[in-house]
Amino acid sequence: MHGARLLAALTRKRPGLKAFGMGGPRLREAGLDADVASESHSVVGISEVFGKIPAFARALSKLEEGARRRSPDAAVLIDFPDFHSFLARRLRRLRIPLIYYVSPQVWAWRRGRARKIARQASKIITLFPFEVEIYRRLGADAVCAGHPLVDDVREGLEMPSPLGPKTRRRLVLLPGSRASELQRHWEPMAAAAARLARRLDLELAAVRAPGLSESLFARAAERDIRVVTSGMHALLATADLAFVASGTATLESALCGTPMVVVYRTSPVSYAVGRLLVDVRWISLVNIVAGEEVVPELLQRDVTAQRLEEEGSALLGSPERIRRMREGLARASARLGPPGASDRAADAVIEALDSAARSKTT
Repeated sequence: MHGARLLAALTRKRPGLKAFGMGGPRLREAGLDADVASESHSVVGISEVFGKIPAFARALSKLEEGARRRSPDAAVLIDFPDFHSFLARRLRRLRIPLIYYVSPQVWAWRRGRARKIARQASKIITLFPFEVEIYRRLGADAVCAGHPLVDDVREGLEMPSPLGPKTRRRLVLLPGSRASELQRHWEPMAAAAARLARRLDLELAAVRAPGLSESLFARAAERDIRVVTSGMHALLATADLAFVASGTATLESALCGTPMVVVYRTSPVSYAVGRLLVDVRWISLVNIVAGEEVVPELLQRDVTAQRLEEEGSALLGSPERIRRMREGLARASARLGPPGASDRAADAVIEALDSAARSKTT
């Protein structure tokens, strides 16, 4: 999504600019000549990655071969830090300048990797202001463009809500964008929502991310949960509460001013290894960006229907807690920067491209 916005901004500013590489449907629609389809390589967790190693190896070889054949002026590496670490080595051997966008969150758990990225990159473009300070201290040319979600949400809020006018209090479920997340989050979220709806007369809705099968939303109709595929931001803006899987969706909910309970469950192996490596106080981006516990987090064994029902009931029964949470969400949202992040990121990429071109001629 962020790559597609960046490429669209780049081609507006530099007509004739061409891009190839690895991307999904949105990047392809924005004009990417995709040597590799990224949607088949999406994975979360440490143990989960092992089954995809052969596919990753094939992707790396394709991208290296494409870079060798086309000699690009630069490579923009967007997130996906472990894969891009291997790709960066190959591209550096080809003397291709590296630009990191949506800089990997190695500040949370791999300080050594942050130093390596600072040495490798000709430019690092971050989403959050505190990331710039970290990379600049390591000697990198880093700039904060702000978060593209600010524009995404602003545009989304102009759409009508998929549920129409609101007649009751509304609870929205965002169980995740990957099948593995649905398998771990859906049942406790849905069961808790159904119980709360019976007790408190709530209207229920769930958002199905692109590419997810409807079958993953088991018993939704039976529980009077309407599953929608569009209008998420307009829906969130009308919600009294949301159950949200940790990830970008927590920032989207914050920008919509939606009170929430954040959940996340991964495999026991991934969680155990993560606990040893991760150096952050919270898991949700909204709390990390705010620098305080704005929203409650339920992790691993605490992701149960009972705990979600308890947290949801406590919030819906406390207007004062909801008021304080909305104030905290507003503070976190302000730290995502003003609109226009993709244009600012494109300007930074163009500056790096021009700098690389000047270096070649001197």
